Amino acid sequence: MMKKRVCIFCGANTGISSKIIDHTIELCDLLIKLDFDLVYGGGKTGLMGIIADQFLRSGKEVIGVRPKKLIEDEDAHENLQTLIETDSMHHRKSKMIELSDAFIALPGGVGTLDEIIETYTLQKIGFVDKPSGILNTDGYYDGLKKLLDNMVDNQFLKQESKSKLAFASTPTELLRQLDLLKTDEMEAKEIDKIALISIKDGKILSTRSFGKDKYYIPGGKREDQETDEQTLAREIWEELMVRIVPESVNYVGTFTAQADGYKKRTTVKMTCYNASFSGTPKASSEIEEVKWLQYVDRDRVSKVDQKIFDFLKSNGELQ
Repeated sequence: MMKKRVCIFCGANTGISSKIIDHTIELCDLLIKLDFDLVYGGGKTGLMGIIADQFLRSGKEVIGVRPKKLIEDEDAHENLQTLIETDSMHHRKSKMIELSDAFIALPGGVGTLDEIIETYTLQKIGFVDKPSGILNTDGYYDGLKKLLDNMVDNQFLKQESKSKLAFASTPTELLRQLDLLKTDEMEAKEIDKIALISIKDGKILSTRSFGKDKYYIPGGKREDQETDEQTLAREIWEELMVRIVPESVNYVGTFTAQADGYKKRTTVKMTCYNASFSGTPKASSEIEEVKWLQYVDRDRVSKVDQKIFDFLKSNGELQ
């Protein structure tokens, strides 16, 4: 089967809107579930760094395309499987277009605008048959929409041609407009879990439920309108009888994989935090065993936990 690759254009800064970051991560998670690999600008900061890290954590291929001058002026992401060096920005765009099946612009600066307008123009004229779309979070690109409408009103752009550039305010709607997300795929289910990463002497705190063979990183599903921190505190108390210290909670990463014991297209999204806690972990009535595992125990944990084990091993945290 041919690999599917999406090219994402975005800024080397994160901007000031937390919703832009949330939508960036949500878009990446949807594309990962749809089995897309990533082509992007090769940077490690801002939205660029976020999208690269999200795909890398999920085991997807990430290809960076970066002009030699930018590599000299700004550090490229050091963990990419492939970093293609080009002589110019023009060559960079040509290579990204060659490698990719679709193009998406997140918020960014003039470079991001230049890139998505070029792919849209090539599609409009007929040089490529690959869709282009813009994630218009918080109306970031409303000015561009108004400009395109003005071009149509003044008969410099046909309405039919304008419609070839997809605009959407949410990741799901954008992928639907680009025909990358089919109806049956939208019915796929995701289990939303929060987990505690606690490491001691190179070993990770793990639990095993009654009647289960596999171990799991402690945590569980969100209830009602709980925040991540509220879910973490409740689940860790229910499973391990210890109290999370709220001010010590730090985000580690979000990992997705096929959910063990569920039918295909049911995935688990594990949002992980490390934190201090008061007390000594012990098995509650929900848990049969508490155990500190090493990397050699990787096959004894769930699929999503295996990705977390790989991530922690690569960071030198897990023995």
